[in-house]
Amino acid sequence: WSLTSCNDFLDMAPLDQVTPQEYFNTTDHLAAYSISQYNNIFSTHGGYGVGTVNNDQNTDNMVAGGYSSTYFEKGQWRVPNTGGGWDFTQIRYCNYFFENVLPKFEAGKIEGNCEQILHYVGEMYFIRAWIYYSKLKSFGDFPIITEVLPDNQSVLTEKSVRQPRNLVARFIINQLDSAAKYMVDDISGNKTRLTKNCALLIKSRVALYEATFEKYHKGTGRVPGDATWPGKRIHTDFSTNMDNEINFFLDEAMKAAEQVADDITLTNNTGLTNPKNISGIVGWNPYFEMFAEEDMSSYSEVLFWKDYLRSGSINISHGAPNYIYSGGNNGMLRSYVQTFLMENGLPWYASNSGFKGDSRIQEEKEGRDQRLQLFLFGEKDKQAPRADGDGTMPEFGKPALFELQEVRDLTGYRIRKCLTYKKDQIISGSDQSTTGCIIYRGVEAYLNYLEAYYLRNGKVDGKAAQYWTAIRKRGGVDTDYEKTIRNTDMSKEVDWAKYSGSTLVDATLFNIRRERRCEFIGEGMRWDDLMRWRAMDQLLTTKYIPEGFNFWDEAYDDYVAMKNDKGEPKYKIVSDGSSTANMSAKELGKYVRPYSIVKANNAVFDGYTFAKAYYLYPVPIRQMELLSPDRSVNNSVLYQNPYWPSKTSEPAIE
Repeated sequence: WSLTSCNDFLDMAPLDQVTPQEYFNTTDHLAAYSISQYNNIFSTHGGYGVGTVNNDQNTDNMVAGGYSSTYFEKGQWRVPNTGGGWDFTQIRYCNYFFENVLPKFEAGKIEGNCEQILHYVGEMYFIRAWIYYSKLKSFGDFPIITEVLPDNQSVLTEKSVRQPRNLVARFIINQLDSAAKYMVDDISGNKTRLTKNCALLIKSRVALYEATFEKYHKGTGRVPGDATWPGKRIHTDFSTNMDNEINFFLDEAMKAAEQVADDITLTNNTGLTNPKNISGIVGWNPYFEMFAEEDMSSYSEVLFWKDYLRSGSINISHGAPNYIYSGGNNGMLRSYVQTFLMENGLPWYASNSGFKGDSRIQEEKEGRDQRLQLFLFGEKDKQAPRADGDGTMPEFGKPALFELQEVRDLTGYRIRKCLTYKKDQIISGSDQSTTGCIIYRGVEAYLNYLEAYYLRNGKVDGKAAQYWTAIRKRGGVDTDYEKTIRNTDMSKEVDWAKYSGSTLVDATLFNIRRERRCEFIGEGMRWDDLMRWRAMDQLLTTKYIPEGFNFWDEAYDDYVAMKNDKGEPKYKIVSDGSSTANMSAKELGKYVRPYSIVKANNAVFDGYTFAKAYYLYPVPIRQMELLSPDRSVNNSVLYQNPYWPSKTSEPAIE
């Protein structure tokens, strides 16, 4: 492209108000400015521990370390005076870029390839959208600020008005449209920088999030236009048909998702659940290996990933495979394992499903959805060889229930996603692994489209049916989803997502949600899904007790029989609820209860709770005072979120 045609292209999108500055003179400057934010805004592996695998903690999928007192111990989350996520530092970073770069670019003062310049402009649109998406999820209504603001009270007050969340979501989609327009397919050559497909995928994610949040939270005060919406004090003339808004977002989700889904190929699942031998640890199952490849660029499904490197003095590495190998003070939950279908497409409880029982994890996995077989350790699954070992692949054996805290299995169900069988990546007690980390995966486009299409049309056909069939086929599950729907008994499903608020969803929608849950095991998607579906309402009235595998039927005897080097019992199992206890009592049930072991000073011994307020974060009080003409909260242009008080350090009202 010539610079003239490039400028014409830039003019096609709405531009922000800009002011001239004396920086950003070359393509390299732009590239460095955008990539400098990657580590701050994208979740990736790092340091000691299992990395992103723990991102599903504090849900009905898994536990990791201690429970979250913020969410699940009544009264612990309190209104902050400052901070609490109400911050504009990263937004200002983006706005500074646009105020400097766009006028320079239009004046032809940036050296470099036009296509590359546009791409990095697109990256910054994406980054601003991504930051705003985090604010939308946290606070709902939020100020839309697209310029670097002066230190002027009247200007700051005018620009800091919280905008209705549907307008914030529309702004994010606008930013992602600009990003998709400007970014190329793969400027890095290996998908380690943002791409056009990333912008389209996240557009579909944002649009689906907003559509479903508005749909299921309508009437709670969290949606603009509700009778109890606190924003009506400021936006007195607000009037929008929210049903039309929901449909708009569903349509946008489908359009964006379809473009990505039709442009990628799902990674192949060979059906093998373990490498056959040490000489066959490469290529045995690309679907499993995809999550721990050192170079992920060849996978069509991987849209964006982080590369790691150990070379000379350069050490960009992590410990995820090692801590998956040894245990990482985490564990999947029984309610999650129960959600997986049998390979024949039937729920485990259905007549003639073929379910073998749960006395052993291996038995529980037999004949199930291959995603469960692949990504959850059973007793007979192969362990990876270690760099300091003899090169063999031993069986997993018994979960590490009684080991040191950092390598303990909290529930007995240890996740296997992101494990590699390349022994040089499994270095005892270290963070020296260089396997890549997936940030965005194309299969999400299939699932976003499927859910949006069903909500918009009330049926599954056309591309929605094609996408669902493809996901199930790759997952090793009978592709007849109608059979699954017919045999789904909602009274026997324990998934939080069978409800939205107090409403039991229909079996088709539930199975669409089930598919999403099973596909994204250990990828950190669950919390956002539960929030947008309003699925946590059950915890307002009924406590949830996290449970793991079946310990007391048969596994207990195995541990009691284990001996140390001196021939003495290896473990002393104490289950009396005392300060020395290391296992939940048999009287509480045969399944491990990781947070019901020691009773004293344990607020969640009898289970988790939740509050209505927790679907949105509280707005910090000092921010409200600073944006008030008389420094009173009541006259501020900011307003508190529903069910939160307007006093510092106070807990949720309900």
